[in-house]
Amino acid sequence: MNALDELGKAHPFIQIAVSIFKAGLTLELTRRENDEKVIALNLTMCDMMQTLTLLKQVVNVKEPGPGGLSIEDRLKQRLGSIIDSIKRCAKVCDSYQKRPTAVKFFTSTKWQGKFTQVAQQFADHKAGIQFDLQIHASVGITTANVTLTAMSTSFTELNENVSKLMEVVFERMRTPEERDLSALVAKEAGGIDAVLKNDKLLEEVLAKQKAGPRKDKDERGAKKRAVPGQTLDAVLTVTDLRMEVNKDVEQVLADNKFFDQKFEAMKMQVDEVKVEIRHESDRVIDTILAGPHERIVDRDLYHVWKEMGWKGSVKAKHLVMALRDHFAEGSHAALAAIRVITQQKKDGSDPAAAAQAMEEIADIASRADPHASPEDEWALQFITVLRIQPLIEALDDDVSSFVTIAEANAFTAARPQKWSLPHWIAYWTYGFEMTVQWYFRRIRKVISEITQATVEALPANRKIIGDFISSWTVRWIEDFLSGLRDVEQWDSTDWESDVMFLKFKDYVVENERKLEHNLRGVKYYLDETNTLSIVAGSGRPEKYVMPLIFILLRRSLYIVQQAHTVTLHMGELAVIQYSLMILTDAIWDRVQTLKAVHKLQNLDDKEQMKKFFFGLYSFAFEEPEISDYWKRDPDDDANMVNDLPSIPPAPTSDGDSESQQGDLPLFHGPTTEDIDLIVDPTFDDPTSPHPTVAHSLVGHWSGSYAYDDRDGDGLVSFTVSSHDVNGAIVGSGTDAFGPYVVHGTLDDNRLTFVKEYLLPQYGQKVMWRYEGVVSPDSDSIRGQWGPTDVDWKLVVYGEEPEQETGAKEEASSDVSAQQPKAEETTTPAAEVPEIRVDEAEDAHSGEDANEDHDDDGASDAGTAVSGMTVGYIHGTFFLTRRPVEYLISCPPDEEFAANRPRALWKLALNATLRAVQSRTLSWGLLSARRKQRQQYVELLKRRQRGPWRGQDVEDAQEWAQLIKGIHPGDLHLWRCIALYQLRRDVIHDTIYCDACRKSPITPTRFTCMNCSEDAVDNSMDLCIQCFSANRHVTRDKKVHHPTHNVIQYRTMKWRVYRHPTFSVGRDMLKWAEDQLQLSQARSAVQTTVGDTAGSSGLHCVVCKTSITAPPYWCCLTCNEDSAVCYACNERMEREKEWLYLRGTFAPNGTGPHNWSHTLISAPGPEVITAETDQEKAGTIEERIARVEAKLDASNLKLDARLAALEDLLRAVLAR
Repeated sequence: MNALDELGKAHPFIQIAVSIFKAGLTLELTRRENDEKVIALNLTMCDMMQTLTLLKQVVNVKEPGPGGLSIEDRLKQRLGSIIDSIKRCAKVCDSYQKRPTAVKFFTSTKWQGKFTQVAQQFADHKAGIQFDLQIHASVGITTANVTLTAMSTSFTELNENVSKLMEVVFERMRTPEERDLSALVAKEAGGIDAVLKNDKLLEEVLAKQKAGPRKDKDERGAKKRAVPGQTLDAVLTVTDLRMEVNKDVEQVLADNKFFDQKFEAMKMQVDEVKVEIRHESDRVIDTILAGPHERIVDRDLYHVWKEMGWKGSVKAKHLVMALRDHFAEGSHAALAAIRVITQQKKDGSDPAAAAQAMEEIADIASRADPHASPEDEWALQFITVLRIQPLIEALDDDVSSFVTIAEANAFTAARPQKWSLPHWIAYWTYGFEMTVQWYFRRIRKVISEITQATVEALPANRKIIGDFISSWTVRWIEDFLSGLRDVEQWDSTDWESDVMFLKFKDYVVENERKLEHNLRGVKYYLDETNTLSIVAGSGRPEKYVMPLIFILLRRSLYIVQQAHTVTLHMGELAVIQYSLMILTDAIWDRVQTLKAVHKLQNLDDKEQMKKFFFGLYSFAFEEPEISDYWKRDPDDDANMVNDLPSIPPAPTSDGDSESQQGDLPLFHGPTTEDIDLIVDPTFDDPTSPHPTVAHSLVGHWSGSYAYDDRDGDGLVSFTVSSHDVNGAIVGSGTDAFGPYVVHGTLDDNRLTFVKEYLLPQYGQKVMWRYEGVVSPDSDSIRGQWGPTDVDWKLVVYGEEPEQETGAKEEASSDVSAQQPKAEETTTPAAEVPEIRVDEAEDAHSGEDANEDHDDDGASDAGTAVSGMTVGYIHGTFFLTRRPVEYLISCPPDEEFAANRPRALWKLALNATLRAVQSRTLSWGLLSARRKQRQQYVELLKRRQRGPWRGQDVEDAQEWAQLIKGIHPGDLHLWRCIALYQLRRDVIHDTIYCDACRKSPITPTRFTCMNCSEDAVDNSMDLCIQCFSANRHVTRDKKVHHPTHNVIQYRTMKWRVYRHPTFSVGRDMLKWAEDQLQLSQARSAVQTTVGDTAGSSGLHCVVCKTSITAPPYWCCLTCNEDSAVCYACNERMEREKEWLYLRGTFAPNGTGPHNWSHTLISAPGPEVITAETDQEKAGTIEERIARVEAKLDASNLKLDARLAALEDLLRAVLAR
């Protein structure tokens, strides 16, 4: 580095390349953990850059050489591509490091190829630099080149075959985890292909991975949810793993969207690094031989270190006590000593005595603080024994209990230029705690404003904001803040005028401004810990954790405010969650270090955590305890600090302020709901004529597709409108994701086409490639579908595949059909995976299908093609030249196998009924269709929330059966309705019902106030079904009874509002009780005097009816005290108004009572409790008997109708 810096000063034209190189290398060196393969790749870059040091041998770089070009001109032409290669290398390394271990292992071949490509570029650049230098150099350069070669013999030899180098690197530099995975795969007969196809083995693979530093479960044991783009082993599922393995390297690089901002921030930081040593007076340290103290830069520390005779390090407590003595007592002691000397020598008669006195006074003055001034007198009061703990923490960065000379110099060098050392020490002994308390209230103010802004957000943004509030990272912030001690002591502080705080505020605000500037540089996205180092600098996280939390939450507030007018992208707030997660990683590492030190020193960890950093680490990763923090209302804290204006932008390197003021735009920009993109429905013509040209595909086709590990999304329908003599086909159709167009080619019996959706999905265009085999009679097509940006192909058994060299890439099999592929890339032929289809079996299946179609009409829709190997695919498809109504009406294959004639009649009857029903309307038909739509919407919403697992078998079976009977046009509309509702659903994520264990609770959550007052997380919660059934619940030592007061939530709430809500609830119940008593008293008086007029008492705010006794609800949100009757609240629950809202309702206090308001129950004295087990059993038996009777009656009616229809068909055919 130093050699390149000197070279850059001598030859400025290479300085930009040196800066880029230092930024790329520093980015990797600052990473917490480095993969050895990445280090090896960076060594090839270093080897290339070292070649530039040969420029030292060139006397005149501007002297023209062969061809009239100077060496400077030649290198300038080459430096552009060198810079691009360095940036490319940094991005490749950064993207590779982020891959989970399992993904790295399964995709090692792909990454080996990419590493080889980058390393080859560096080898080429090195050879080019050497060539440019050699043709301009004298004999001396040859000698220097030989020397350089001798210094890196191994690399020089291996660069002759970079591919071999990377092969050796990826083979020998595997991590222990990768070696374990390799051993696991080696046990399977099919190798990687077999493992990727086996869910159980993949679960075992993921189980072997390290869980990571963060908490992988929330306080209730629920698995943490990964945010979009998060690929951590701790949250990776089998589906996620397959999806990540399936990605091409170029796609992974393209997905690393924020790297460029991160790299630029690193480059700016490297360019701005200047070693500034503060020389007090004109003292120059000429040598270090006089003692360790000579390396101390600050003069005060220098004197203390020298007087105490310390060596290279000292106990932190001893240093702090010495500094206290130096400042707090030194000046006063010096004055007292001088007074004694002057009193003794006051006669002044003896010149020798006077001279001795002057020498003694000079010696005392030299040991006293030469910079002591009246302006610093205030600081001395804070350098006391009672305040030394924060100063010890600031000096002892590594928590070793010892302070080294380097740490001492770093401490003094960090102080603001205009501050004296006493001022700096006073900041850490007193001002730092003030700063923490100030940020505590500002963070709570942001929480309060986010809560208020959420009320006015568009309904379409409800789930996005709710997911953010319920995320474990946001909950971690609350846990973290709950440990802060002595909060109440600072409640009376006026943060705008407090004299002491104003002495530190400028420095605090300046630090926040720098952090904000750095975060804007990376678009508020901390993708890993080295990005956190770029933004916040190195050192202990206590210095930046509070301002970082505040800035990230303030950015979240801006996004929530934007949600008032625009529809947010589903991942808009996920970036903030991810940045907070990276911050928790840094805190986790710090806490683990502290615990290790406490254990080593045999100290009580819990007690030490209460002392360290003002107690903020006490519950950072421990179960929070009920305390005053949870009872404080954030709205009260919000009133203690002023508004939250954005910090002014920091000046850029050229001295100007950033051109863009205020907040940055949204990460993903506004989006449009799927339901708003629906175009006028256009249905394919199922009666299109069968083509007369042999093997022509023109006509109507329908069928289905499936994923490799689950059922598909329903039936598909499209029409091939053109098929020319060259085999090109063009068509259009629709499926669950909307209308699409197809274009492709038919080569013999091989069909390849691209399916391109006309409507964007998640804001991006989506395309898929289909490859299949057309049956001999051109009546059916079977094959595979997959991404367009991976070059996979279909190979039929019985055919000789083309001979190819090189190894196949590792493969994966599943990616969600909703994941768009933005880039089209082509992999080398050597890496094209093969998708095999058994031709004989396929032909046999085709014969069966044809037989069924021609003779009895049995459907093969959705039948999987056998004989597959794992590749870059997503599933199978089947198409038949039949109208989609045929597939909808066709009974399952099991019915054909059981009773073929009856199944054929059922097919004909179903088709006839559908034709008749399509021309008539009846309430029964509309009701059945509505029920089918509701069933589809509910199942799709469950499917969207997460992959179905073993416990969801019934849902999966119900889904598979349901989608077979829905027209593709309906599928698309209903899917849009489901997504519309999903955005508006009130989902209390991470909360489960304590009675039935349902999770998550949706849409209404009931929290028992009586059973939850002493809990932070373990509240007693019920779902609407269990609350309505008046269920008793016993958990641990708590017993919930239906007569308890219950809080009703229909919106997501921050946990810090729970206990303040309880307090308001108690007040409202007291008010309602007083109103009832007053009403009863007035009624008695009115009855006596005969006057029944008046409307005083308790009335339902919705229906205005009088409430004379419990049960009823009290509203905790309405501006005026109000009550709600049970009937009106139940009606709101049934109508589910929140699922259909397009705009916002009136904010709190400005409109009438609505569904979202929080309520507290006043239950009646006698509540019907839940049935006993025997009563339940008897009731269930009676219900089963009634259902069986109804089914028997329905079967008789159905048989009669079938017989009548058969007679009708016979009569029609007889004509």
